[in-house]
Amino acid sequence: MIKYLAFLLALPAIIFAAKEPIESGGNPHGDIKWECSDCHTSESWDKMREDLKFEHDKTGFKLIGAHKKAICATCHISPVFHHVGTACIDCHSDHHQGQLGTDCAECHTPRDWQPRQEMLMTHAERGFPLTGVHAVADCEACHVGSDRNEFVGTPTDCESCHIKDLQGVTDPDHSHAAFQVDCESCHHAAFGTWSRTTYEHPASFPLTGAHRTTPCSACHAGGFSGTPTQCFSCHSTEFAATDDPDHEASGFSTDCQTCHTTTAWEPASFDHNTTGFPLLGAHQTLNCMACHSSGYAGTPTTCVGCHLQDYNSTDDPDHAASGFSTDCQTCHSVNAWEPATFDHNTTGFQLLGAHQTLNCMACHSSGYAGTPSTCIGCHQADYDGTTDPNHAAAMFPTDCQSCHGFNAWEPANWDHDGMYFPIYSGTHRNEWNNCSDCHTIPSDYSQFDCTSCHEHNRTDTDNDHSEVNNYQYLSSACYSCHPQGRN
Repeated sequence: MIKYLAFLLALPAIIFAAKEPIESGGNPHGDIKWECSDCHTSESWDKMREDLKFEHDKTGFKLIGAHKKAICATCHISPVFHHVGTACIDCHSDHHQGQLGTDCAECHTPRDWQPRQEMLMTHAERGFPLTGVHAVADCEACHVGSDRNEFVGTPTDCESCHIKDLQGVTDPDHSHAAFQVDCESCHHAAFGTWSRTTYEHPASFPLTGAHRTTPCSACHAGGFSGTPTQCFSCHSTEFAATDDPDHEASGFSTDCQTCHTTTAWEPASFDHNTTGFPLLGAHQTLNCMACHSSGYAGTPTTCVGCHLQDYNSTDDPDHAASGFSTDCQTCHSVNAWEPATFDHNTTGFQLLGAHQTLNCMACHSSGYAGTPSTCIGCHQADYDGTTDPNHAAAMFPTDCQSCHGFNAWEPANWDHDGMYFPIYSGTHRNEWNNCSDCHTIPSDYSQFDCTSCHEHNRTDTDNDHSEVNNYQYLSSACYSCHPQGRN
């Protein structure tokens, strides 16, 4: 222990002289008269004894930061423990050539060579605070010069260091007179990149939508002063080239914002309602040229203005021949031509029953003007052709509704009992099969025969009616006295 303490106390003042290698009798540690085994082990020269607790702090040079991890021989060059200076400049050559003095500790720390935080503060006091990327930049990046005087009189304006950056930028071209050389008007060291700027487009033309991602040179190819703010000034080529619809031929307004937005040209946002013709139903999906093939000025707003050909070519029913109104909306809607929505009730002839499913031409084969509204007007042929019973011969009334309904011709709802004679009730119920049982004259149903059905003979009948005034052996006389068929 005494030897160890003596070594520590004597170490700063000892100047070791270079000796011969130990193999030739020299001592690599100079005048230290210790045995090798006092510090080294037999296992390896590089492995020191564990009980040797050498405290470098007591030499007057405390090992901190990077010094603590350094190998002894890095500072203690052979002979190993000769006197080593404790000033930074003793080991670290002056990279600044004396311009900043030789006290490295003013700017650097033993931890690393990066400038101390205090140095950054000192830099701000000298008129140029180190912020953003400047705080991590190498000193030599700004302090350069062949006269070794790079730390004296270094300019503090951006342009002095970044003139090449200013001249090399092409999007936009900063060399244009409109740009200022004060980089901080758009850029900031804290951003860490040139591409991010604080520049705001003038309020007279705020950048929105696709304009935000458009290169500056796309609008400012001719310079930055006097650039127009109207859409058409930049987009006249698109205006002239558009053919669906043709903007020029159609006389469209050159105020692009009437139909388009800054987000994209399509889809256009034109409000057709402003024209007095709102697009409804099928009109919403039509191509503009379907209606505006001849241009946009003076396009008619009436249906027949566009659909006259449809009106003239329709034959079921034939609109032109029938004298139909050209107000298409009377029967059709904007959703589709068919089915038509014509309200037949407005004609005075309501469509009921089977009439609802008929084709128009079934009644209007000769046209639509003057079509009769009475049943017989359409069903005369049916009336004349019926033989069971023969309507014409029987002189049936031509008011078809007296016997028939709108749903079907049969069964007929002829009220024989109420109008003439009870055959569905009373004594005649189920006593006949066909009309001809009583109406024996096919051509005249106004005639009927009572005597042919009953087991009568004139002699007996005459005797039975001997006391009846004005008695006659005639069917008509039977009906006169027995209108209900009772005795």
